[in-house]
Amino acid sequence: METINVAEAKSRFSELISRAASGERFIIQRRERPVAALIGAIELERLERAARKLALALGQDEAILVKVEHRELHPAMAAFGLWRDETDLAALAEEIESERFKLPARPSLEL
Repeated sequence: METINVAEAKSRFSELISRAASGERFIIQRRERPVAALIGAIELERLERAARKLALALGQDEAILVKVEHRELHPAMAAFGLWRDETDLAALAEEIESERFKLPARPSLEL
């Protein structure tokens, strides 16, 4: 997998698109940090099918996956849905929520 910076990706975009369509993968960096990946559409479809298959095998609700696919739910909700019946997680969520309201108000920033 080749790593390139944003400026190089911009200048070679057409070439990189062709190469990605042929199966190559690229990591695009900004200030030495990865910010994006460039892969072909076929590879993306394969990865999405594999993720869906895994989610269903782990017991994910089909309805949640459909809502994620239609952008009605954030993709993170697919993972959350797997833990919906965990009583420990529900208790943790309630504890976090109650603690948030106990925090003092943040001071206003003057710029």
